[in-house]
Amino acid sequence: MSVNLSTTVFLSLCSEVQAPLRNDLASVLSSAGMNVIPESKLSDELSLASIKQNLSAANCSILILFPDYGPASGDFSGASLSKFQFLEAKKQLEINPSFKLIVWLPPSTDLLALEPAQMEFINEVRNNITKNMVFSNAFSTLQLVDDLRSLMDVKEETVFDVSATDIFLISNELDENEANEIIDMLSDIVPVEKLSIIQDSDMDYSEYCSQQIGKSKLAVVYFKESAEWALPFAQQVWKKIGGASSHTPILLIGDENPDTNSNKKLRVPKVISLIVAGELIPLEIKVQFDKVVDVLNK
Repeated sequence: MSVNLSTTVFLSLCSEVQAPLRNDLASVLSSAGMNVIPESKLSDELSLASIKQNLSAANCSILILFPDYGPASGDFSGASLSKFQFLEAKKQLEINPSFKLIVWLPPSTDLLALEPAQMEFINEVRNNITKNMVFSNAFSTLQLVDDLRSLMDVKEETVFDVSATDIFLISNELDENEANEIIDMLSDIVPVEKLSIIQDSDMDYSEYCSQQIGKSKLAVVYFKESAEWALPFAQQVWKKIGGASSHTPILLIGDENPDTNSNKKLRVPKVISLIVAGELIPLEIKVQFDKVVDVLNK
C-alpha cells in the first residue's frame, strides 16, 4: 500500500512523563511521510483555540490513552486534556466526512492501575465508536501507523442505484427461497427492497448495503441455514453505517429451525436480534417496523 503523503496527523498532547511514547509515535509517523502537529508534546501556552486550530488543519487525529486521567482544568470545562481532545476530534468527524480518529490504548497499559476517572472515560470512548473512528490496541507504534495507512487509504466508492423504501431485507443465497416467501408476504403491506448475497460475487455488498440502508426505515438481515454468515455480516454492516450512531436500526432475525440458531444473536446498540418460528418471521418484521415508524413519527 502506498504511503499517503498528504496525511496530517494531530497527535494528542501529553505530560512530560508520557512524552517518550508520544515522541516515538511522532517519529514513526514522520518516517512514514506524514506531517505531525503540533510538533511539541505540550505547549506552555496551551489553549482551547490552539487545539481546535490544529485539529482543523489535520485530516486525522491520534489520541493516546494513558493510565492517569490528567488534571481537570477550568480551561477544558472540567474535562481532562485527553477528554477535551477526544470531544474536539469528534466534532471534526461531524464537520469533515474524510476526517479520521484513532484512539489508541497501548497494550502495555495496566488496566488495574487506571485511575477510576480514566477507566470511565475509556468506557465512554468504547461505547461511542462512530463512522471513521477506530479504537485500537495495536501492539506497537509501527503497527498503529500501518493501521493508520489503511484507514487513510481512501478508495473511490461506487455509487449504487438504490431506492427509498420502508424495509430492506438482506439474506444469503442459501436461504433465498425462504427469504422470497417472507418478502412476498411483506410486500403486500409495505414496500420492500431485497438483496440476496452471492458468496463468490465481486460486488461490494458492504457499500451497497450502506447506501441502501441510508434510504430505508428498517434493515433486516434474515437467516435460516446461513447463521455463520449472518452474524459477522450484520456486524460489518452495522459498523459501516455508523454503529450506535446510525439512523436506521437493523433487525437480525433467524429461524428457530435448525436448533443451532437458538443462541445466534448480536448484542450491540441499534441492532434488534431475534430467533423466532419461521412462520412468524414476516409478522415479527412488521411488528418491529411499526415500532420504528412510531419512533420516527414522534
